[in-house]
Amino acid sequence: MNLQRKQQLAIQLQQLSKLLQQKSYQQVITGANKLIHEFPKQSDLYHLLALAYKGQSQFDAAIKSFEQSLSINPNQSAVHNNFANCLLGLKQFDEALNSYNNALKLQPNFFDALKNSALAYFEKNMFKEAEGRLRKALALKKNDPSVLTQLGNIYKAQESFEHAIKYYQQALNIDPNYINALHNMGLAYKLSEQLNEALVCFNKARAINPNIPEVEFNTANTLFEQGRYQQAEQFYWSALNKNPKAIDVHSTLNEFYWQTGKKDSFGHSFRLALEHLPTDMDIHYAYIDSLINANKAELAQVALTSALSIEKTPKLLKTKGILLAQEKNNSAAIEAFEQSLNMSFKVDVALDLIGILIVEYEYERAQELVAKVEKIAPYNQLLIAYKSLCWRLVGDDRYQWLIDYQRFVRGYQIPTPKGYQSLPAFLKDLEHVLLSMHNTKHEPLKQTLKHGTQTPGRLLYKPHPVISALKQSLSEVVNEHISNLPDDNNHPLLSRKANAFEFSGSWSVKLKPQGFHVNHVHPAGWLSSSFYVNMPDFTKVQQTHPQAGAIKFGESSLFLGDREKIERIIEPKAGTLALFPSYVWHGTIAFNGLENDYRLTSPFDVVPV
Repeated sequence: MNLQRKQQLAIQLQQLSKLLQQKSYQQVITGANKLIHEFPKQSDLYHLLALAYKGQSQFDAAIKSFEQSLSINPNQSAVHNNFANCLLGLKQFDEALNSYNNALKLQPNFFDALKNSALAYFEKNMFKEAEGRLRKALALKKNDPSVLTQLGNIYKAQESFEHAIKYYQQALNIDPNYINALHNMGLAYKLSEQLNEALVCFNKARAINPNIPEVEFNTANTLFEQGRYQQAEQFYWSALNKNPKAIDVHSTLNEFYWQTGKKDSFGHSFRLALEHLPTDMDIHYAYIDSLINANKAELAQVALTSALSIEKTPKLLKTKGILLAQEKNNSAAIEAFEQSLNMSFKVDVALDLIGILIVEYEYERAQELVAKVEKIAPYNQLLIAYKSLCWRLVGDDRYQWLIDYQRFVRGYQIPTPKGYQSLPAFLKDLEHVLLSMHNTKHEPLKQTLKHGTQTPGRLLYKPHPVISALKQSLSEVVNEHISNLPDDNNHPLLSRKANAFEFSGSWSVKLKPQGFHVNHVHPAGWLSSSFYVNMPDFTKVQQTHPQAGAIKFGESSLFLGDREKIERIIEPKAGTLALFPSYVWHGTIAFNGLENDYRLTSPFDVVPV
C-alpha cells in the first residue's frame, strides 16, 4: 500500500468512526464492507463493522466481525474489551470474562476492562472476584462514582446494606447527581425496610431525571408497602407510561389491584398495552400468567389462543401445558412442556413436566429429568421435593435419609425476648404490631395462602423494636436447630451447613376462617418455618378436621389421591416455631371459625452464609 493510499484509508477510518459515534450504523456497515474488499486484512475495519452490527442488534454478525478483527491482530486490548461488552450484553458471562481477561493480559491497567469484567463476575454471583477487579479500577481512578456504585451493588446483593449505602454515599459525595447511586441507595434502604429514607433517594433521583421508569416503579413499591395505595397506583401508571413494555410493572400493578380488592382493574394495563403492542410476546405471556394465577382459566385460554396465533414461544407453550394439566389432559400437557423444553431448556418448565410425569406414574422419566435439572440448579428446593416424592413412591430407602421427619422437622418454643416479663406479654405486643401491617383485602396471587392476607416487604428487617426482639429470639432458635443437625457432605440439606445464616425472606400471614396454605415448598430457601403468634380458640366452633389449623408435612401439591401421605403434623400454639427443610412438602389444615377469628403467623426462610 503506497503512502497516499494509507493516508486516504486513515481518513476514511476516521470518517467511519465519526459516523459510529453519531449512531449512523448502516452507513458504517456499508462503508466498512466496501473497504474490506480492498483491505481484507485491516483489523480496524472489522472492529468498526462489529460495533455497527452491535448497534443494530445484529449480534451474530457482530460476533463474527469481532472474531475476524482479532484473528488478523489478536493484540488489540480495546477490541477484546468491546467484544466482551457484546458478550456480556448477551449474558454469555464466561465468554465475556475470557475476552476481558485477554484485554487485561495485553493491558493490565485497562480501566474499562477491569470495571466491566467486575459486572460479569457480579452476574455469576462471584462477588469476591468482582470486588477484586473494582478495587484495582478504583486504584486507577479513586473518584469514579460508577466504580463506587458497583461496589455498593456487590454489598447490596449480599444484603450487607449498611456497607452498600456507604459506597453509594461516597459516589454521591463525588457526583450528587449520579442517578445510579441515588436509585440503588434507595433500593438498599427499601430492602432494609428504611422506607422513608428510600423515598428521599427516589424523590431526589426523579428531580434530577423524571424520565426513568425504574425509579417510578420502586417509588410505587415503597408507597405500596407503606399502605399509601392511591399514590402507589399513580406511580405504577407513571412507570408504564414511560415504558409500556415493563413486564415487572404490569405484573406488580395487577398484583396490587388483586390484593387491594380492585378486581375490576385487574388486567387492564396488559390489555391496554396489547392494543398498542399486539405482537409483544412477553406481554402476552405475562398477561396469561396473571390470569392463570387469578384462576381465570377461561380468559387465560382465550388470551393464549390469540397469542399462539402470532407466534409459538417456549413460554407460551409452557402456559399451554399448565392449562392442559388443569383440564386433566395430561398427555397433551406433557407434549406442550416437551415442545417448550426442546425450543429452550428452562428449569421452571422442566419442573412442571416432572410434576405431571409423577402424576402419570412415569417415575423413571421423572427421575431422569430430575438428574438433568440437578446439573443446572442443584439447590432448587422444589426439585429436591420432587426427587423425595419419586423416592417415596418407588420405595427407595434414600427417602428417609433425605427427609428425617423426626430430626429435620422440629417444633420449638422461642425464648422470651429481653425486656419482657413473659412470652405471652411479648406475643400480645407482636400481635398488635403485625395486625397494623395487614392492610390489604386479599392474598397475593402467587402465594400459597387462601382466604387471608400477607404483609409486603421483609418483615424481620423492619426497624421496629418489637420486630427486632422477634428477630433476636428467632435467631437463637435457628442457631440451636442448625447446631443440632448432623454432618453429611452428600446431603442436600446438611452439606450446606455454615457458621452463619441470614433471613432471606420474612413476612406475616393472617388466615381467616376456612383459610389454609396449599401444599408447597420454598424453592429458593434452605430452612423454612412457621412461627405462631396468635391462634383462635378452635373449640368454639365445630371443626371439620380434628387437627384444624395445624401444619402438615409430606403431602405434595400434586393431588395424588391414595398415593399421598402425611408424615407429620405439628399443632400450632402461640409462641411455637416450626422449622423444617425448605424442600419438605408442607401445608395447613383449614379451620372453621367466627367472622372475626384469625390465625396469625410470622414465617421466614433462612439461607446459609
